[in-house]
Amino acid sequence: MKNREELVKLGLTELQADEVMLLESEMMKRAVKFAYVKKDGSRRDAEGTLDRSKMDLGDGTLWEPVGKGLPEKPEFVRYWDLQSMGWRQFNVFNLIAVEG
Repeated sequence: MKNREELVKLGLTELQADEVMLLESEMMKRAVKFAYVKKDGSRRDAEGTLDRSKMDLGDGTLWEPVGKGLPEKPEFVRYWDLQSMGWRQFNVFNLIAVEG
């Protein structure tokens, strides 16, 4: 999980950093609705989680980690997309809103 100093060093305001940290913290516990701007400039309304018990592949099986995965990059938030049942990520600067 990211910390405020790391995010502020990237160029986020403290308020923006807190919003990113809140999103990641809440996704560890539950599914969260949020929105961000995609690379193409369009808005993406998403529902995501980091709670492994909610990472259903659609056939009743849960996603299992394989190998080492990709290195964590502080400028991106990775999440399990509950609509597409797969991993997605977005740039921290593109976060628009987090459901309260």
